[in-house]
Amino acid sequence: MATRNIIRKLTKSEAARIGGLARQKMYGDLGTPEGRARGGRNSLVTHRRLHTRFKQLRKVRFPKASNLLAEFIGVVMGDGHVGRYQISICTNSITDTEHATYIYKIAKTLFDAPITLSKKRDSNALSITISSREVSRFLQLQGVPEGDKIKKGITIPAWVTRRSNYSQRLMRGLFDSDGCVFVDTHRIRGKTYKNLGIAFANQEPTLLKFFYTNLCAMGLSPTQTSRFRVFLRRKRDIEKYFEIVGTSNSKHLFRYWKFRECK
Repeated sequence: MATRNIIRKLTKSEAARIGGLARQKMYGDLGTPEGRARGGRNSLVTHRRLHTRFKQLRKVRFPKASNLLAEFIGVVMGDGHVGRYQISICTNSITDTEHATYIYKIAKTLFDAPITLSKKRDSNALSITISSREVSRFLQLQGVPEGDKIKKGITIPAWVTRRSNYSQRLMRGLFDSDGCVFVDTHRIRGKTYKNLGIAFANQEPTLLKFFYTNLCAMGLSPTQTSRFRVFLRRKRDIEKYFEIVGTSNSKHLFRYWKFRECK
């Protein structure tokens, strides 16, 4: 009588054990640093072969505290948006092209990361985009939250508040993004008067308080008659502001010199 071979179906645990032994033979013990490294290298090879677009975090250099970094952070706090993998700064292509180019160059100086400057089709929006999760994390550590800045709130970095020159350069970034130079026209007894003014507008309370407090620290007399705006209306205050803080946005500088002699 012929002997019949009996084939038994493996249980799940037995199958898992056999598979684990085979994997260990191929990749080494994954519980050791050497095994994990080998497994990671094989994973990268597999992703490249299958074109599964596996992403590695790009190493970037992080800038030290400086006037340039403070100004850039001010711009991001004003016109920027920090996402998980990208930082975008959006401005007007008609009025702020020169300033956008300036900020693009600052970003290239500060970060070794993919950075683009582009104009959106069928709109006047001009965008600077930094594609780097590491830069995003860095800016979050500087007090700019991921996502909605108004809901989550902004924190001014301690290294900025400890030095007046850093505070003033962050103010410059804020004003160049969300500030304006205007002429206030009014009539008194039939006579028209024109007065030069500047205003910083933002809905984030920390930024408004920071701007207002630092104007006072400079010996100026700001007013806040509107909930989301801080004003300077005295001619000597405005002159001192541009002397100390200055601007990197030619739009503001042009209007300041154009209307400086308003009476």
